[in-house]
Amino acid sequence: MKKKKVIILFCSIILIIGVTFFLYKKFFLFPLEKKALTELIYAQKYLSEGSINKALNKKKLKTPYLGFYGIVTKYPSTKAGNISKFYAGICYYKLGNYKESIKMMNNFYAKDEFLSSIKYGIIGDAFTQIKNNNEALKNYIKAANIRENEITTPLYYYKAALLTFSIKKYRDSKFFLKKIEKKYPFFLYKDNVDKYIMFIENKL
Repeated sequence: MKKKKVIILFCSIILIIGVTFFLYKKFFLFPLEKKALTELIYAQKYLSEGSINKALNKKKLKTPYLGFYGIVTKYPSTKAGNISKFYAGICYYKLGNYKESIKMMNNFYAKDEFLSSIKYGIIGDAFTQIKNNNEALKNYIKAANIRENEITTPLYYYKAALLTFSIKKYRDSKFFLKKIEKKYPFFLYKDNVDKYIMFIENKL
């Protein structure tokens, strides 16, 4: 009898949670999603026009729309709020605010593996700009390995190779370049890869 009561109580709790979540999505989250999406479209428009400050709108410029920073702040639980973190990270990077770019990108949840790769690649770029080579390299490698493909994998191995080359870690640089040479013959900067390999082999 006691066990039966526990099961009934447990089922009731599950039902209450399910109904609460349904009501939350229908009467709160969905309307917010619609509003956030409208704001997102205008912020993307500013970004596509190259108006980075307006697109981010951190300083609350006189524009009729929030901008990516405002969307992140006002609609943090929405999908538009999440993707706005990615765009805000790009804006901060373009404005030279690399620490904020890293922070925003780290807060962005990327379900898509391709987008996730770009996320870590931008974090790597930002760490490179502030001369944190260890973190930059770590993020480039992560970006390259999230999912092997013909675009992001060789690109971020290449960035890892250039970074290690710039700090005279030639063996590490050669390691990344050889990965590209072996598996990605149609990489956009393949000629540069060959030149770097030749230079390093002569150097070593």
